[in-house]
Amino acid sequence: MSNVAKQQALKGSKPVVTAVAAKDLDKLRRLLPAGKTSAIPAAAMMKAGQMAWLPGLKLLVARGGDLNAIYRNYRALHALIQEEPHGVTAATTARVRCLEWMLAHGADPDLPGAWPSARTLVIAAFQGERAYVNVLRKHGAGRLDIFTAAALGDATRVGKLLSTDPSLALARDQERLTALQCAGGSRLGKSDRRIAARLLECARLLVDAGADVNAATPSWGHDVLVSYFVIRSGQVEMLKLLLARGLDATQAVSTAAWVDREDILDLLIAHGADINHGFEHARPVLNELVRWGQFTQARLCLKKGASPNLPDDRGWTAVHQVVSRGNLKMLQELLAAGGDPDAVDHDGRTPRGLAKRAGRADLLTAIDAAKPRPPFS
Repeated sequence: MSNVAKQQALKGSKPVVTAVAAKDLDKLRRLLPAGKTSAIPAAAMMKAGQMAWLPGLKLLVARGGDLNAIYRNYRALHALIQEEPHGVTAATTARVRCLEWMLAHGADPDLPGAWPSARTLVIAAFQGERAYVNVLRKHGAGRLDIFTAAALGDATRVGKLLSTDPSLALARDQERLTALQCAGGSRLGKSDRRIAARLLECARLLVDAGADVNAATPSWGHDVLVSYFVIRSGQVEMLKLLLARGLDATQAVSTAAWVDREDILDLLIAHGADINHGFEHARPVLNELVRWGQFTQARLCLKKGASPNLPDDRGWTAVHQVVSRGNLKMLQELLAAGGDPDAVDHDGRTPRGLAKRAGRADLLTAIDAAKPRPPFS
């Protein structure tokens, strides 16, 4: 397809996606020609699946829509199960019914999708929704290989597979997730102690067989580590096991901070984590938390000893970031923790100068009122 044709197709797809997003079935009927067509945009299929909008999906498929089409790494199935990256979506009756319909009408549960990219059975385990798992297995979603068995907490199956081929501990599912990441990311044990114990046993078996406790996998915009999966799923006992077996505590700081888990930060620090070398997107974690307005988590990091004066790749500190956001209270807290209002970035800008340029007298007053302190160490 030529660039001009691509632009025309994109322009023509926007009304369809908009109609789907609005759940406007009448408008969607008017936009889609009678009979099957190959012009149904993947974004529309993904959006309908994400919303579990069954009437819209039925119409889209009747007009030629592909349930396995992919948009921004999401297929309709994956978007239904994982409605938002990093989020958890409850398996309501309507969503389960929509999942069953898609599986019965050609959606392939073994295709990869979502973030991080995985098969639907693994994504369902990451959501911790047994109803999704049951439907997927009922419709033949994949064999129980090392990855799906680990995600479901089937320690017996994991043990048998590893005894036959120990190298599976280092294998990756479609070049993405490791089995240890699958076990670590599973939330199926959150409300079931027996499954939690089995997931822990899966992790123990995998590590004993040589699994990399610091393995990284590409996700949305950055790589995610084993610690990311384990911390976000809340598997503290598994985290303790992996820390004892070599998991890098400092690399895990960012995830613990973002999910506001003081208990986990304390555990990491007890295992030698340096909070000032915990990075998010190659930037100090405190800076990133302030940058995105996550002030509760930023305060937690300050409490644990994070420096407000560490520069990122532009030379910006957390104080630059908070002045840029214009948050007076957080600025006062950073200054009280020893933040330097005169730190110079690579372009010669200081937090004080940014406040002046923005005309923020309140920020300048706070800066002038701050008592000078020795440099943060």
